[in-house]
Amino acid sequence: MNIDNNLILKLKGITKNVVIFLALLLSYIFLPYLIAVVFYDVFNLDKTICEFIGNISYMLLLLAFYFKMFKSKIKDFCSNFSKYFGDSLKYWGIGLAVMFVSNAIMAYVIFPGEIATNEELNRQFIVGNPLLGLFSVAILAPFVEEMIFRFGLREVVGKKKYFPIISALCFGLPHVLTGMDTSFTLNNILQLLYVIPYGALGYAFGYIYNETDNIFCSMSMHFLHNLMCFMVIFFLA
Repeated sequence: MNIDNNLILKLKGITKNVVIFLALLLSYIFLPYLIAVVFYDVFNLDKTICEFIGNISYMLLLLAFYFKMFKSKIKDFCSNFSKYFGDSLKYWGIGLAVMFVSNAIMAYVIFPGEIATNEELNRQFIVGNPLLGLFSVAILAPFVEEMIFRFGLREVVGKKKYFPIISALCFGLPHVLTGMDTSFTLNNILQLLYVIPYGALGYAFGYIYNETDNIFCSMSMHFLHNLMCFMVIFFLA
C-alpha cells in the first residue's frame, strides 16, 4: 500500500512538472503574440513595437510569478559570487570554444560564406532596431530561454547527469528551426548541423544550472554571452 501511495505521489509530481513546463513553453509561443495583436489592433502601433511589448509583458509575468524564487536565488548568487561566477565563467568559456570551432567549420567548410538563419535574423533586427535589440537580445531572450530550457525543463527531467544533453538539444533545435523553410532539400537538412554550436551553449548553461542549482548562474552567463554578441554585431555591422 505504501508503494502504491509513493508511486501515486511521484506520478502527481511528474505530471505537475510537465504541466508547468508545457505552460511555460506554450505561453511563450502564444501569449506575447496575442498581446502584440491587441496593441496593434487597439493602438495601431508599429509591428516591431507591438512584438516588443508582447515579449516584455511575458517577461514581467514570469518575474511576478517566480518573484520569491528569483529573490532567493539572487541572494544566494551574491553570497557566493566568487565561486559561482568563476565556475560559471569557466563552463561558459568551454561551451563558447566549442561553439566558435563548430561555427568556423560551418562557415568555411560546410556553408562557405553563409551564417545560420537565426543569426541572420538577429543581425537584421539589431542593426534596424539597436535599442530594442539591446534589451531583447541581451536581457529578454536570456531570461525567458533560461526559464524554459533550464528551469522548466529540469523540473521535468530532474537533476540528472544527462540533463545538460537534453537541455542542449531542446535549446539548439528551436534556434536552428527559426526562419528555416519547410522544403525537403539537402541544404535544409545540413542546416540542422547548426544544432552543434547552439547546443554547445545549451549544454554549458544546463551544466552550470545543474552544478550550482541556481538559475541566476546560467542566466547571468547567458546575459553576458548575448551582450557580447550584440556588441560585436552592432559595432562591426
